[in-house]
Amino acid sequence: MNTVRVLVVCVAWFVATPAMAQNKTPTETQCREMVNGMLQSMKSAPMRTERDRQVAREVSDRAEKIAKDNRSRGVSECDSWRAIGDLVTRQ
Repeated sequence: MNTVRVLVVCVAWFVATPAMAQNKTPTETQCREMVNGMLQSMKSAPMRTERDRQVAREVSDRAEKIAKDNRSRGVSECDSWRAIGDLVTRQ
């Protein structure tokens, strides 16, 4: 599961860096890019064992559900990014 965590953090860092460099809060567009990047990273992270793949799929499915549900309710993309980050770091 560490691989997923590392990839998610790297993607989030890469996308958030321009906003942080300007000492600004990320925009909705940047947060949406971070959410999409995290979801993509979670899907493509290589796992060594079947158990790791299963856990990664479960976490990825939960993260996608958070993004989908929040988007359908009009919740901020930044709130979704935060919620997915919390999900990943609790694994």
